[in-house]
Amino acid sequence: MFLQIGLHERDRDVTRFLWRKLESQETPRIFRFRRVCFGLTCSPFLAMSVTRHHALNHLQGFPLGANQVLENMYVDDIVFSVDEDEEARETVRQLVSLMEKGGFHLTKWVSNLGTVLADVPSEDILGKNTSTSKILGIVWDSANDELAYSVLSDVDPWSRDTKRQLISVTAKVYDPLGHLSPFIIKAKVLFQKLWKKGLNWDDELPSELQKEWQTWKMELGDISDIRIPRCLIPFHGSTIKKIELHAFGDASETAYGAVVYVVVKKEDYSSISNVVMAKSRVAPLKKMTLRRLELMAAQMAAKLVTFVKKALKIRIDRLTCWTDSKITLCWIKSISRRWKPFIQNRVENIQQLVEPSQWRHCPTNSNPADILSRGSTIKQLRSNSLWWNGPTWLTDEDSWPKDIDSAKPEEYDAEYCVTEERRSVQVLVENINLNPERYEHFDRLLRITAFCIRFGKNCRLPKPDRLVGYVTPLEIQNAENYWIRKAQQESFSTEIYQLSNGRQIAANSRLQQFDPFLDEDGLLRTAGRLQNSDLPEHTKHPILLPDKHPTTTAIIRRCHLRQLHGGCEFTLATLRQRYWILKGRREVKKVIPACPRCKRIESNPFVAKMAPLPSDRTRVTRPFENTGLDIAGPFFTRQGKKVNKNYICLFTCMTTRAVPLEVVSEMTARRLLQALRRFIARSGKPCVLQSDNFKSFKQLGKDLRQLSSTEMIDNIARELTSHRIQWNFITERAPWMGGYWERLIRSMKISLKKVLQNSMLDDEEFRTIISEVEARMNSRLLTYNADNPNNPEVLTPYHFLTGTHYTDIPEVTKDEDKWVPKIQSTSHLMKNWNLRQRLIAQWWKRWKAEYVTNLNVRQKWYNSGNAPNIGDIVLVVISRTRRDSSDCESAASWWYRQPPNIKAAFNRASQRIVMDSVHRGWEDVRNYNSFAHLDTINNLFTRTRSNNSRQSRMESKHRQSVCWKRSIPGIE
Repeated sequence: MFLQIGLHERDRDVTRFLWRKLESQETPRIFRFRRVCFGLTCSPFLAMSVTRHHALNHLQGFPLGANQVLENMYVDDIVFSVDEDEEARETVRQLVSLMEKGGFHLTKWVSNLGTVLADVPSEDILGKNTSTSKILGIVWDSANDELAYSVLSDVDPWSRDTKRQLISVTAKVYDPLGHLSPFIIKAKVLFQKLWKKGLNWDDELPSELQKEWQTWKMELGDISDIRIPRCLIPFHGSTIKKIELHAFGDASETAYGAVVYVVVKKEDYSSISNVVMAKSRVAPLKKMTLRRLELMAAQMAAKLVTFVKKALKIRIDRLTCWTDSKITLCWIKSISRRWKPFIQNRVENIQQLVEPSQWRHCPTNSNPADILSRGSTIKQLRSNSLWWNGPTWLTDEDSWPKDIDSAKPEEYDAEYCVTEERRSVQVLVENINLNPERYEHFDRLLRITAFCIRFGKNCRLPKPDRLVGYVTPLEIQNAENYWIRKAQQESFSTEIYQLSNGRQIAANSRLQQFDPFLDEDGLLRTAGRLQNSDLPEHTKHPILLPDKHPTTTAIIRRCHLRQLHGGCEFTLATLRQRYWILKGRREVKKVIPACPRCKRIESNPFVAKMAPLPSDRTRVTRPFENTGLDIAGPFFTRQGKKVNKNYICLFTCMTTRAVPLEVVSEMTARRLLQALRRFIARSGKPCVLQSDNFKSFKQLGKDLRQLSSTEMIDNIARELTSHRIQWNFITERAPWMGGYWERLIRSMKISLKKVLQNSMLDDEEFRTIISEVEARMNSRLLTYNADNPNNPEVLTPYHFLTGTHYTDIPEVTKDEDKWVPKIQSTSHLMKNWNLRQRLIAQWWKRWKAEYVTNLNVRQKWYNSGNAPNIGDIVLVVISRTRRDSSDCESAASWWYRQPPNIKAAFNRASQRIVMDSVHRGWEDVRNYNSFAHLDTINNLFTRTRSNNSRQSRMESKHRQSVCWKRSIPGIE
């Protein structure tokens, strides 16, 4: 096998060796191995690693063969067993094909059924003339399907007896499963006696021990008579009803040990029991009491049965451990901390491996481990049914020994600490005055409850016996049982009373379908229909929990957190492995939406109904009385070889939607104010100028960021104040409030893109194009273009600016070559002016009838949806911080202002008032009471603006936690 595996090129140098012919005098030559070589410690590991890697790569193509390689291959031997003949043949075929793909040829095939190897060449079959062969060092008689022990032919019974020979002969008896442990333990005890006498390795044995050793060697020839059936469970899987493991432990003054049996019960009520494995040890040289040795035997039994259960890889329905020591049972079923360290450590280990309730008492004469501790000859062992099959009552549960009362160690056990009697106050722990709803985590409630129960017990115990330190898992389980019992007593008191008195529950009870029963802890469980499944006992019979109860809610919340905030179905499936909650899905659906973390991560933004249009948009005013302002750019022009940046200031009338466009060469206060003065000079002075917040300009580049400086804002505000112009800002991070200019910015950019494409104009050409784009935008239709020949004029912004369409050509007299104005006098001028006024009034009338009425329909945000209520904690979108970041932990109080979808908030992190929109809020589950201790809350309604450094800190956050609150109880 090793030579079929190649070494990597870089690893071959470490396997160099010298070689030359022995009869020649030539210089030795240097060779190196190209394959895994024999004799190295790492060679078996390398071979197994390569083989397992090969099996994993072909697991899908050869599932049966690959699984056998992964689970049942030891270096170059594969040993496996299956239930069906056809499955065995298919496994053999897959193994041969799988290993051939890796260059490994399987040979020396042996089977207890010859037809299984029908497809294997005869030269690859082992033992054509004999039915015995060695499998991993154990003799196997394939004809009878039995395991046997080979005779040690090289042992001379009459040779010189020394300590070296004793240990050498004893080690030659290969018994990995411990079936010969009662015989081998006699040699181990004899070897220990030699150590006590201090003999050297080659000293002859004393006469009193030599006779005992000679007798033992003479019996070695009889071990070939021991025959053990290879198959532990000779039944088909479909006929098996139950499989049990039973472990026995016992000790004597010289040795102790444990033995494990498997009991198989069939559907026809027949059953068998066979020994699986045994283990024995000599007693320590240090003198120990028999009760301590019994405890060590119990510990060995617990370890051995746990190992066997894991190694068998089959379903085990019951596990039971037996001992004939009452004191050992008392130790195992009590609290380990009350004993001395030697007892405490071993009891803790036993309780971790096997539940104390799985330990039982058996009589000494029925304990097969007693044979282990005292030893036996081969002849006695061969016919001892107690050793090979266990006690006669083992297969019949009704015949088991009754579990007697445990001993009282305080009466006659030196391991129990001596105490003195003191008077104590009786403390009742049956009623613990705790409210589960006050605790967010159920585990914390359990720890507090466990300490309360411990306190009550410690008050009744002397000081040396009192428990201290961390709570144990058993105390946590008792605390959980307390709360479950209390919940069941409050909701199912009638059913519990009926069951405790041996009566059936009422037919109209809502627990009727669960067939409930009371377990040993007094908990109400479901009998159900899964008794024959291989599920754990707590899943077969889950604990019944009432709906609409705080304890049930706490258990659901704990499971939801342990499953990493799993969904409803996943949480419910996990709960039902241990609990059955009435109307469980409904209860889980009530708890999960209330989880703060889930609500923070999965919550949706608030949706507020689209607010009514402001009066500035729907009242008749002069053009540009209410104006919106926005800036677009940069746009690039050329001046010779130099490329210049240009920006466009877009002014739009909120009423007529007319658009003047002003080109500025740089984003400075001086250029921006010049553009504003040009607009006022051409279109008149507005009363209200509205724009978005200058913070949004930060994303436009270095030049635009200059507008966000305090000096820039102050200069512009001072200029507007001198012109008696009111400057308003829309809500931060709510660009849809400036949608009436954002849509025009889009129209302007689309026109420029179509006209300019990729060309770059000079400054004069660019301004000309901008003027034409402005004209086109002012000639856009404000109303629907109806197919009515009697009303060809469609309303445009130009009608409110000039009274005509911008493409109208001045009228001229056809009869005269020289143009003469039609208006010749003052009266004619006044008449024409009045006509224009009536025409403009007609435009405004049409504006109300055709344009304003079309704005009555909401395009989105039709309903209020999950709008926040006063007192709710919400998350507000700020910038790029994650929802679950710690930056979301600050609190603020919100109150309503006009318009309804604009809110003002005092933010705890920045200590300032924040303007924001309800659409940027996410729902959170915390209430305001947790944040009522804010020191600066009295200044809530007096703050107006924070400094620039605080604004900068706010920009680094994504969502802040805020509280909707109009007024705060208890605060003036």
